[in-house]
Amino acid sequence: MQTHAYPKLTESVNHPLLRGITLDRLDKFVGGHYAAHNLSSVLDRDRVSDSDHVQMTLWSAPGLSKPDFHEAKRFLSGGNPFRKGDKLGPSWTNHWVHVRLVIPERFRRSQEAVIFEFDPGCEALIFTPDGQPLHAITGGPNSSKDGKPGNQEDRRVEHVIPRDAVARGTYECYVEVSVNSSIGLGRGGFRHQAPALDVFYELHIADIVLVNEEARALRIDFQMLSQMARVPGAETSPVSQRALQACNDIMNTFRRVDGDEADESLVDAVVRRCREVSQSVLGPLDNDSQQSLAAYNPDCAANAKIWAIGHCHIDTAWLWRYTQTQQKIGRSWATQCDIMDRYPNHVFAASSAQHYVWLKQYYPTVFERVSDYVQKGRFLPVGGAWLEHDCMLPSGESLVRQYLYGQRYFKDTFGVVSREAWLPDTFGYASQLPQILRLAGIEYFFTQKLSWNNINIFPHSTFNWCGLDGSQVLSHMTPVESYNSQGNYDEVVKATDNHKNLAVTDSCLLLFGNGDGGGGPTPLMLEKLQRLSAVAKENAEVPGIKIGKPVDFFDMLCSTTAAGKTLPTWRGELYFELHRGTYTSQADIKRGNRTMEMLLRDVEYFATLASLKDDDYRYPKYVPRTSQIFANARTELDEMWKDTMLNQFHDVLPGTSIQAANEDVREIYAQRITQGTELLRDILARLCGEGSHLTVMDPLRLRRLQVMEMPQSVSVPDGVSVRTGERRLGFIRTDQYGVGQVIPVPAGMIAPRAYREGDSFVLENTQYRLRISNGRIASLIDLRLHRELMAAGPGTGTGGLMLYEDLPLAYDAWDAEIYHLDCCRELEFGDVEVINGPLRSSLRATTKFGSSTVHMTFSLDAVGAGVQSPWIRVDVDAEWAEKHKFLKFALPVDVHCPYATYGTQFGLVDRPTHRNTTLDQAKFEVCAHMLADLSEAGYGVAIASAVKYGYAVEGNTMRISLLRAATAPDPTQDQGRHQFSFAILPHIGRLLESGTYEDALRFTNDVHVVSGAVNPDGLSLVTVDAPGVIVETIKRGEDDFVGETRKTVIIRMYDSLGGRTSGTLKLGIRPSKVEWVDVLEDRLPGVEGAAAFTPTEEGVELELGLRGFEIKTLKICL
Repeated sequence: MQTHAYPKLTESVNHPLLRGITLDRLDKFVGGHYAAHNLSSVLDRDRVSDSDHVQMTLWSAPGLSKPDFHEAKRFLSGGNPFRKGDKLGPSWTNHWVHVRLVIPERFRRSQEAVIFEFDPGCEALIFTPDGQPLHAITGGPNSSKDGKPGNQEDRRVEHVIPRDAVARGTYECYVEVSVNSSIGLGRGGFRHQAPALDVFYELHIADIVLVNEEARALRIDFQMLSQMARVPGAETSPVSQRALQACNDIMNTFRRVDGDEADESLVDAVVRRCREVSQSVLGPLDNDSQQSLAAYNPDCAANAKIWAIGHCHIDTAWLWRYTQTQQKIGRSWATQCDIMDRYPNHVFAASSAQHYVWLKQYYPTVFERVSDYVQKGRFLPVGGAWLEHDCMLPSGESLVRQYLYGQRYFKDTFGVVSREAWLPDTFGYASQLPQILRLAGIEYFFTQKLSWNNINIFPHSTFNWCGLDGSQVLSHMTPVESYNSQGNYDEVVKATDNHKNLAVTDSCLLLFGNGDGGGGPTPLMLEKLQRLSAVAKENAEVPGIKIGKPVDFFDMLCSTTAAGKTLPTWRGELYFELHRGTYTSQADIKRGNRTMEMLLRDVEYFATLASLKDDDYRYPKYVPRTSQIFANARTELDEMWKDTMLNQFHDVLPGTSIQAANEDVREIYAQRITQGTELLRDILARLCGEGSHLTVMDPLRLRRLQVMEMPQSVSVPDGVSVRTGERRLGFIRTDQYGVGQVIPVPAGMIAPRAYREGDSFVLENTQYRLRISNGRIASLIDLRLHRELMAAGPGTGTGGLMLYEDLPLAYDAWDAEIYHLDCCRELEFGDVEVINGPLRSSLRATTKFGSSTVHMTFSLDAVGAGVQSPWIRVDVDAEWAEKHKFLKFALPVDVHCPYATYGTQFGLVDRPTHRNTTLDQAKFEVCAHMLADLSEAGYGVAIASAVKYGYAVEGNTMRISLLRAATAPDPTQDQGRHQFSFAILPHIGRLLESGTYEDALRFTNDVHVVSGAVNPDGLSLVTVDAPGVIVETIKRGEDDFVGETRKTVIIRMYDSLGGRTSGTLKLGIRPSKVEWVDVLEDRLPGVEGAAAFTPTEEGVELELGLRGFEIKTLKICL
């Protein structure tokens, strides 16, 4: 048998590569000290920038104004010369440049690309002479990503001049330059610091360049081979070893030789040889082969494991204001349309209906291009929400409206409805979100944020997420752990190596594109994906990659996992083990949000009553079909809801934006609260008419018999009100419809009293006795049971204010770290004032520390004659002037249970009071709505607040977080005066049996006292007789306001206690039809949507049945 000849003798001294030396050498092949000798020296065939070829005129917009193209073009006619080396500024200003290019003859003869390279050091947008935005410019160096400079390739300074302009020899364009980087203007180069306001950027480059296309392609080849050679685990990877060898061979092959500057064919020949080496590993990349790869061919890898999707996360406000975000959207999305024109399989996903609204308003021609690509299935509206909202702080109804408004916008505008939720950067995910999503037509859920956990690694990549009521969404958290992937090789490896559910599925999403500050995919990323696609075809160890749509990816997951049955299930909240300080930061913004939520609820409810009672009343959402009567349109509710949802963005409501953005938010709240208050006043006046009679109206329709502070806006007779200190107090009574009166003080009432006893101060009524001794709450007794409620607990032995050092590891406004609990001191009351009155008595305690003063007024109300006072009221008036401090109120109680119960959207959630595991330890600060409760058999204590969201129960110590004082990114965070209230609610029985949930509703939701009599018949719309069922929302149907053809009422309710419940719902009107609907107000399928009713003397009656924590929405058709 003939064998291959093997030499007998040899003089060879061949040896394997010295890996370390070769890896270090890779950095020397492009740029750096040897740029005149390495590949960088041949990337351009020629470039010119002299005034004969590049002429520019500048006009700077005044102040921080943001003129549009046509206005700027008018002013540019009288602009000033602009040239390389000139500077633009200061921070946040906008400047317009008119560019006129004369293209050299040599460039015109070439068939290679001619580009205008423009680097102003900051963000910019190129326009055609007729005002069509083309694509963005991102100047300056590449941003750092994960602390690695240059790893995020967001620099894009190249504008390809069209071939017809090159042939013609002249080209003209306009550039809007905005003086901010893509990620803000943080002082000292630290992005999370407050922005520097005196930044100027220099125009570094303004050149016409004739590129060497093959050399630039080799640069990308070499970049990908270098990544393959350096990836973790490369030593045991055949393809990585071959990539390193190829890099070495390319560097050895590439040589500059004498005469190659005059004879470009010599350079071209060596570049071709180098590319032959690169393609021996990467696979063929000639023009024909390129057409079969990811950026050109949707069927390039039918069984691909990695689904790449273009993406551009744009924070609606963060280290910039809303006005800058509007520009970022225009720049980013115009760029994606430009890339789609060049790469026929590029697909781009963008969330947030608000962003599309802004795009249409400020960049209408880009919106038209986007709309065209939406119809072609390449520009994908995803998420279904108004924007990428915070999930922990908004109310349940706010979350519903995010999807109601978002889905309706996408459907009305583009004819599409999202099936996937899209929240890659939100700070935790509430346990009712799966149910809300399913009721909004959404089956799937995408995020990656839990990869940021700083204590525990979340155990799943693909899983079923099950909410409080049992609803589930098929969920995916990309193992790449980023929504800003760059199309790099290490991301492909991580997609497999970090996947936590490989036993069931090895598929994942890869979101590529620059984000946070916008930008999105770049041509370079598409070229890198081409090479990843090619190398996967040639090497089995590299997972296949294709560009696809998120919903198709989820449909594939659903079909290959037996509709999720083979996947693990995670029940309850997706608690984010980071950014716990966001439950407290920027207290006034959180108050503004909650004020708007309650105000909108009240306006909708009372406006619904008015519209049913009075046919002449127009509900404040009416938009007629006929343009001739458009003057009759009313859009107040939509305006208020949209601004409320806007401010629920996940860097706004959590309190992690810069000062200027926060000031914008406060201005919006001031405007909308004034608007809503006036609107509500007018509605109540219409319902109540005129007269001196005082009517009490409760939007939650709770029965009440309680003391309340009378508003200054009404005149209350002396006989039914009393003054205690500066407050005017009265007694109110309401019925099951929420209608009542201010009544004389019932007979038999026993006044509370406050008094000094030795060195102590005592506050008591017939239910409770509170004692302050040595500047702290030393005792709280339930006199009904003669039970002392105080007992020393973790962190403190007494009740009162606690001041903690607040120095988080990385993210100042975002984070509170576990060690802050070990760095605290008890604050003592220095002065205590005794205040007595027949209806309410108080102890007003004052503490001073640092530069701050806090007054806390503890109050008890009169009881007797069947009237109970379920809470100890605490009113706080704080002048806060600390830095890096965290103020909390702590109450150690003699109640013991391994779990505490916290309010959440539409329900309750249990969390551990112990710290047995690291999962338990991570929950040292949690988010709660309305209350936190610690109960044992027979007894419990709750703390309730309308506007505070940070809580913790550690052992038997209950804490509510009051104020923080971070200095970045807003150095003024929470400085100044704060007034708020909370309540301590001891209760007999556990929370679920005690009625405390409704008591907390009474404390945290005000009633309205109005002058004028009311006919109760017009207000008896709905009553519910079903334990634990709360009617949250009553409003008119969304479809009522596209004309005057229908009249419907929407009633949304939920089970608040977590148990299956049944009962009846009574309506005071006679409908033609009643049906159960989803939160989009579409009938539920099949028998789910059926709602039979029985006529009664007053109206109709329905049988109710809800599973634990179920949300149900009823549509009444009149």
